[in-house]
Amino acid sequence: MKVEISDFEENDRTRLQQIYYEVRNSTFTWLPKESIHKSSFNQDTEGEYILVAKVGAEIVGFASLWLQDSFLHHLYISNHYQRKGIGTLLLNKIIEKANSDLSLKCLKQNKSGVHFYLKSGWVAVSEGTSNEGEYILFKYPISNL
Repeated sequence: MKVEISDFEENDRTRLQQIYYEVRNSTFTWLPKESIHKSSFNQDTEGEYILVAKVGAEIVGFASLWLQDSFLHHLYISNHYQRKGIGTLLLNKIIEKANSDLSLKCLKQNKSGVHFYLKSGWVAVSEGTSNEGEYILFKYPISNL
């Protein structure tokens, strides 16, 4: 399976909204269903650098980075394409783009996400609570590469 990673283009928006909605609905099962909307993608990624993963012509995932703080805000892979290495490819591209240590917050109830980041070399540095639940703050030390 050949995966292409490219910068976001406006015509990607509708498909990314669908992926965002699909994955949040199936993963964040503890959240009220009415709190998850396709249009939330627009607000939740506003001003962020977005990378898009494609298999052939099909958009299958994305990652968004708040560049000012080197904060990985979102990493979503369509349910059908999860566990095929696409998340790792997106992470590697984000790491290439970063010029300082990266950070991210992963909700503790997102057990597969926590496992993925630990397996990918991210280090848990603290914990906290957000509107969506308890989270782990992870760091990825670019300076050690």
